[in-house]
Amino acid sequence: MSKVSKSIRDKARTSPGSGAQGPRLSSVDSMRGLPRSERPRPKKLVRIGTLNVGSLTGKSREVADLMKRRNIQVLCLQETRWKGAKAREIGEGVKLFYNGEDTKRNGVAVAVADSLKDSVSAVNRVSSRIISVRIDTKEGNWTIISVYAPQAGCPIYEKDEFYLSLDETIRSVPEEDYLTIAGDLNGHVGSERRGLERVHGGKGVGVRNDEGERVLALAIAHDLAICSTFFAKRKSQKVTYSSGGKETEIDHVLVRRSSLKTVKDIKVLPGEDLAPQHRPLLADIAIDLPKQSRTRTERRIRWWKLHQSEREHLKEKILEAGLPNPEGPIQQTWSNAVEVILRCAKETLGETRGGFRGDKEAWFWNDEVQRVVRQKKSAYKRWQKTQAPEDLAAYRTSKRLAKAAVAKAKNTEMDALYEKLDTREGEKFVFRLAKARHRATQDIGVVKSVRNSEGAILRKPGEVRRRWKEYFDGLLNEEFARQNSSQLEATAGPINLWTENEVRRAMGKMKVGKATGPDGVPIEAWKALGEYGVKWLTRFLNTVTAEGRIPDAWRRSTIVPIFKQKGDAMECSNYRGIRLTTHTMKLYERLVDSRLRELVPISQKQFGFMPERSTTDAIFIARQVMEKYREKRRPCYIAFLDLEKAFDRLPRQVLWRALRKRKVPEHLISLVKDMYDGSTTTIRTPHGQTGAIDVTVGVHQGSALSPFLFLITMDVITEELMDGPLKTILYADDIALIAESKDELQDKLQNWQRVLAESGLRLNVKKTKFLSSEEGTESIVDGRGEAIEKVQDFRYLGSDLAADGSVDQAVKSRINAAWMKWRESTGILCDRRCSRTLKGKVYRTVVRPTMLYGSECWPVSKSHEGQLHSAEMRMLRWACGWTRLDRVRNEDVRTAMQTAPIQLKMREQRLRWFGHVLRRPQSHPIREAMEFEAQGKRPRGAPKKRWRDVIKKDLAETKVTAEDAVDRMKWRRLTRTADPATARD
Repeated sequence: MSKVSKSIRDKARTSPGSGAQGPRLSSVDSMRGLPRSERPRPKKLVRIGTLNVGSLTGKSREVADLMKRRNIQVLCLQETRWKGAKAREIGEGVKLFYNGEDTKRNGVAVAVADSLKDSVSAVNRVSSRIISVRIDTKEGNWTIISVYAPQAGCPIYEKDEFYLSLDETIRSVPEEDYLTIAGDLNGHVGSERRGLERVHGGKGVGVRNDEGERVLALAIAHDLAICSTFFAKRKSQKVTYSSGGKETEIDHVLVRRSSLKTVKDIKVLPGEDLAPQHRPLLADIAIDLPKQSRTRTERRIRWWKLHQSEREHLKEKILEAGLPNPEGPIQQTWSNAVEVILRCAKETLGETRGGFRGDKEAWFWNDEVQRVVRQKKSAYKRWQKTQAPEDLAAYRTSKRLAKAAVAKAKNTEMDALYEKLDTREGEKFVFRLAKARHRATQDIGVVKSVRNSEGAILRKPGEVRRRWKEYFDGLLNEEFARQNSSQLEATAGPINLWTENEVRRAMGKMKVGKATGPDGVPIEAWKALGEYGVKWLTRFLNTVTAEGRIPDAWRRSTIVPIFKQKGDAMECSNYRGIRLTTHTMKLYERLVDSRLRELVPISQKQFGFMPERSTTDAIFIARQVMEKYREKRRPCYIAFLDLEKAFDRLPRQVLWRALRKRKVPEHLISLVKDMYDGSTTTIRTPHGQTGAIDVTVGVHQGSALSPFLFLITMDVITEELMDGPLKTILYADDIALIAESKDELQDKLQNWQRVLAESGLRLNVKKTKFLSSEEGTESIVDGRGEAIEKVQDFRYLGSDLAADGSVDQAVKSRINAAWMKWRESTGILCDRRCSRTLKGKVYRTVVRPTMLYGSECWPVSKSHEGQLHSAEMRMLRWACGWTRLDRVRNEDVRTAMQTAPIQLKMREQRLRWFGHVLRRPQSHPIREAMEFEAQGKRPRGAPKKRWRDVIKKDLAETKVTAEDAVDRMKWRRLTRTADPATARD
């Protein structure tokens, strides 16, 4: 810095080290001491509160109103007395995460405002007294723990258990997280702080008690500050509990001692009467929260309005406009066809407005409600402008009328909804409604931050998009090492033209209401065109086949990541990518798939994605083999192989070679190759679409053709490994190997691992398991020397197989799975306004099939039937709103729900399956499994119950014989147990 004269320096208004002390501004070379060039931006204050509500029943809307009125972002609630563990919207955009006991005691919850609910990345329900929520912020993560400590009169062991659980919960919170503990701790910490200066500020209320000592011990152990003791307030702003003339401070907010400076204020709101005895305690904390972004929606054609009258109207519009010549240039023809269909659909069906999604619930926000609300807003503005008493009175009147109009519109729409549900047209809608209501109860909705490959959290939109693109690029373009194989000779041969019947049949197999691909044309558009659409598509697809090149628009797709509802919501690997492709491309794939299935036979040991084969076939074979070996007390070993990302990592060259080996005409192979050449995809993220990435490895996810292509490849790869009958079971990439000794099983597993690796498929050793009926069997090892874990129970294709051959665990698992389906359907089953007839239909079509999945293969006992019966009756009574105290007989409950006893429905399924097996040829695997006998003699003593014993009993009860099974319709009529709702005279 240049030398400055003493007179200038004395008059300078900057620090001595600043260059601004020079005589001219041009000589400034240091900005030190000058005012900031921009206004400092303090961190936004976030308000968190805690309140013991006594009971949340009937108060949830009041909680939402309190949060909006007092600008509370997070409110921890205690003693909610709600059963279950869910999330739900309670109004004003507030989302409530709660956890409670079945006894309606205790219960805790965390209510999160609309501005933060999409930032919730994890919810941990520890008990009915502890729940934690993790929120993503600009600087890291904020963990909030809502607690409800046992009262003074509770047993000592209950208090010890609570604080032990709370200790473990706090220790599980990462050190870098901002931690806040808020709740009813039922302890007086008092005003004395001697020796406790770090955790106690000395500004408490009253005298410390034993529960207060526990609170202080917790604070000392985890270096937490009790915030309210560091702020001097009036007594009315300190007291959180008032009853019988006693006023105490038992609700507290605790933060890490190092974060105490971020707490700017904390006080009680004495005027709030939401709870009878408790008052809300609020703390203002300086935390940088993510900016709330409103969800932007694209304009969409209202295809869901395509009913009979609109279908005819749309068809007339398209016929009038005219589709292009289907035998013209492919690219231009398809582009023009899409333009005509979309333009006519917009004119006929209309489209949504798009833009930002508001908070209005459109199902009741009708024209009358909007008119009344506009009048209220006008009255409010007029009163604000004039401040006249008559304008205030007019505003209050308008406000009252608007509130009444909203309530009336809601009730009217709800009445119409339930009337619709009771009609035949509304029966399909009820399942969509149940799914929508279940979706609203899920903890994690949209997570806008993700972790990079090193575990660091990315929050900026550009970084998030790049991470998703990087993840799927690696997933869809990484190929495992493999051996190079010799080229096979191509098979010449023409491809017959597609016929209208083939196109019509393929179109009939496609479901409506599915998300469209990038072009926006659903299959409903072609179905609406009827025979005209079939004829046009047949000619166009024949042109595509003749030229051997699909439209470039068909090569593009969109991946939508869907959270699996388990694991870290910020980890990309915990999402399942759903690929959206052009519907017309899927139709074309179905045509190619049908031709390939006519040309290529698949091994009878493969049960996946094949007609007249299912998971039940594979489960039945596994259970029968285990049962027959157990009957003769011979050892049985089964290994369950898991392939690592088999569909995504299948090398394309291996696929083309497999098609040639199966003598598929080269022109048909070239059509399949063309579908895969140049394919690209983008990923839809909360921050918009990513750039396009190439897809060069694996078969296409979500494609109608991919499953059969994978089966052909697996069939070719493993054809030399197939051994005797009932030794290998395949279901797509799920492989089960059966052996009679440990050494035999180990040799088979290593051979399979070697052959699969030569073709670029890798065994996932961590997920590969094996069962053994022999006690004390050591682990087997794979070809690389890694141990394969032995388990006592394995879930194979959704059904639990036990090493001892019993079905105890399978029955328990299916009951648990049924309860999971029940909880997903509680939006209907627990809705008091839904009719019991409707509830019975949901139970029969959603819950009961889940409970009985795989039961055709069970050798059930009376005990198993009792467990299923007990679970079913509990569900039915719950749906009806009856308890045992109502003294309603089981028969009356079943009549009300129109449901037959589950024991009889299980017997029906067993006999139906038995008849199916008998109608199979002798060489069919399931027939071989039923008639298979292991070597040896049955030992002395009472034998275990066998499946054939249960079938014998069923035949006697229904008075039918095995010979009746030849006639399928007769067998079904004789063995059927109809539900009361569907019984015929």
